[in-house]
Amino acid sequence: MAQAASGDIIYVKHRGYQHFGIYAGNGRVIHYYKESNPLVSEGIIMETSLSEFMSGSDTLYVLNGDSNHKNLIDWLLKRLFGENMPIFSSRETVKRARSKIGQKGYSLVNNNCEHFALWCKTGIAMSSQVEEVLALFLPGIEKELAPSETAKEKHLPPKAADATES
Repeated sequence: MAQAASGDIIYVKHRGYQHFGIYAGNGRVIHYYKESNPLVSEGIIMETSLSEFMSGSDTLYVLNGDSNHKNLIDWLLKRLFGENMPIFSSRETVKRARSKIGQKGYSLVNNNCEHFALWCKTGIAMSSQVEEVLALFLPGIEKELAPSETAKEKHLPPKAADATES
């Protein structure tokens, strides 16, 4: 099993999707928790045990990896999303994740566990899983999926962010 450090983005694979969270240290993970079917049930951001996060999966994946790979991941994220994209420290990443504990509003397309984990680390709420599926059905949609500035800061879907500003 991969070794995670506090502030790392971690995920497990389930049939048809990957479940993301932020490793908070001491065997704890902050993520969208869902009691029943994760594709249709309401979720809430909670801090749970690592075993509860993994819920039946036997392999943990660490997006940030060990210290030899952190610079590579930082480089890759900046290459994909631009040089001005912040990458928060481990401490700040966990602080950002904890600031959302208790938040509801899960949306498979606009506000899922991957959106949450990437927002905690970078300030940008994105989901490659959603983009890949939508791109299959709606060619050219990638350009439309870029989150608004408000969504980046507030961790809200772009349409919801625009509505709150009116």
